[in-house]
Amino acid sequence: MPSPSSESGTTAPANGTKQQAAVAPPQVALEGIPLAAPPANFSAEAEGRRTLSTAFVRVGPDGHLTVELRDGRVLVLRNVVMRAKDYCGVQVSGGAAGAKYCGGYTEVAAARPGGGPTGSELPEVVSRPIKS
Repeated sequence: MPSPSSESGTTAPANGTKQQAAVAPPQVALEGIPLAAPPANFSAEAEGRRTLSTAFVRVGPDGHLTVELRDGRVLVLRNVVMRAKDYCGVQVSGGAAGAKYCGGYTEVAAARPGGGPTGSELPEVVSRPIKS
């Protein structure tokens, strides 16, 4: 039966000789098989995921999530599900209402909870003085 030795990483068997403790071999890539590199647009994907998830956790009782895409489209979705590579929801506006929409995180430019227009999307009101 081996007994512990004062030296680190060794054990002393009953006969007094020293043996090296088993050490796991280092992880090495196999010849000819390249290691997977992160996608070229990894930072855009990470930024889109962070933007969408921040708005996602703030969704109110209406369940609507407004997503602004990099191509300029604005979608209002409900029942949004965030998955590893994409997100899906049912369109309320910004496309065929009631249709399922799935998109990648790289296309997300901005997101906010709710489905109403913001100040920048409201029509400009022209002030007209009242004449008496």
